[in-house]
Amino acid sequence: MSHDSSAVPVTGRRVRAAYGVRYTPDDSGRSASFEALELVCDTPPSIVFSCGTDWTLRTTEGHWPNLPAWCFPIDSWAFEEVEEIGKPGLDVIASTSRLLDAVGEEIGTLLEFRTAWVTVSSGDALSLDVTHKSQ
Repeated sequence: MSHDSSAVPVTGRRVRAAYGVRYTPDDSGRSASFEALELVCDTPPSIVFSCGTDWTLRTTEGHWPNLPAWCFPIDSWAFEEVEEIGKPGLDVIASTSRLLDAVGEEIGTLLEFRTAWVTVSSGDALSLDVTHKSQ
């Protein structure tokens, strides 16, 4: 079952920072991929993209600087800054497009910023791709 992302306003929001949520089960400090992406906006709430157990994309409200409630045990999770998002040109979400699978479930979202598109996709883990527009 996919989450109705329309309940979380995304388009038009000003992003001041972005953080990947990583599972860090031991002293190695990091897992290979993000489990979620949290966009910290000028005004609360933040926006959290995460993978559902059915590999659909979930879009929920975040409570920065707190980790999402599903991060348990809390000591095994950490934020990691995504440096580029939130900088000039990648700070205001101009538009969003849902990415659907063959049966109409949301598996990703395309965020358009002034200087780039950011694709957030679900699956076994969350993937993030920044594609810069031609200047």
